[in-house]
Amino acid sequence: MSWLLDPFQSDFSQRAGLICIMVGILAPTVGTWISLRRLAYMGDAMSHSVLGGVALGFGWFGSQAVLPGALVAGIFMAVVIHLLSQNRRVGHDSVIAVVGSGMFAFGVLALSKVDTTVSITHFLFGQLLTVNTADLWTTLVLTLLALGFVWYRFDDLKFATFDRDHATQIGIRVQRLDMAMLVLLAICVVVCLNTVGIALTVSLLITPTATARLFFNNVSAISKGAIAIGLVEVVGGFIVAYHLDLAPGPTITLGATAVFIVVYIIRFATSDRTYVHHTHEHAH
Repeated sequence: MSWLLDPFQSDFSQRAGLICIMVGILAPTVGTWISLRRLAYMGDAMSHSVLGGVALGFGWFGSQAVLPGALVAGIFMAVVIHLLSQNRRVGHDSVIAVVGSGMFAFGVLALSKVDTTVSITHFLFGQLLTVNTADLWTTLVLTLLALGFVWYRFDDLKFATFDRDHATQIGIRVQRLDMAMLVLLAICVVVCLNTVGIALTVSLLITPTATARLFFNNVSAISKGAIAIGLVEVVGGFIVAYHLDLAPGPTITLGATAVFIVVYIIRFATSDRTYVHHTHEHAH
C-alpha cells in the first residue's frame, strides 16, 4: 500500500494526483466521440496548435496565463477549421493539416521569442509536478463543463455521429454540434497540457477508447470502460514514474500504449476466429 501512497505525500504531488484523476476521466470521455467520429488526426493537430496560445500567454502574462492562452488558441483553431470545412472543394483532413501545422509553426516561433528559461520540452511533454492551485481550479472548471456537456447532449451526440440525416430530421442542429465537439476537444487538450503535454495528448484521447473498444460495442459501455482504463493508466503511470524517477508524461503514454498492445494480443489470441474466416470468404 505504501508503494501506491508514497507518491502523494507532498502538496505538489497531491495536486498532480488530482490533475491525473480529472484527465483520466475527461480525456477518455471526449476521446470516445473523437474515436467514433474518426477525428484522431484532428486531436493530434489540435494538441499541437495550442502551442501558440501557450507562448503568447506565457510571454505576456507569465505562467498563470498558459492554460487560458492555450484555451483561446484551441477554440480559435476549432472555429477556423469549422468555417473552412464548409467548402467541400477542400477535404476536411487537408484543412486540419493546413491550419494545425500553421498554428504549430507560429507557436514554435512565438516561443523562441519569449524571454524565459523554461524549456519547450515542458510544454511538449508536460509539467505535471509544477501545477499550482490556479491550474487545479482552472482544470476542474473546464473538466466539469466538458463532462456536463457530454452528459446533457449524449443522445444527440449518438444520433449526430451514427446517423446525421436522421439527426437533422428530428431537429438536431448537427453543424452546431460538430462545432461544439471541436470546442470540447480544445478544452480536453488544454486540460491534458500539464499532464502529458502537447506532443502526447492524443494518446490519452485515443488509447483508452481503443482499448475499451476491444471489449465493448455499445457507446455507453465503451465510454465507461475507457474512463476506467484511462484512470488506471494515468494514475498508475504517475506512480510508476515517481518510483522509477521518470518523466510522468512519457511514462503515462508508454504505459497506455503497452496496455493496448497486451490487451489486443490477448483478445486476438482468445477470440473466435470465425470472423476472420467469414471476412475472407466475402472477400472472394
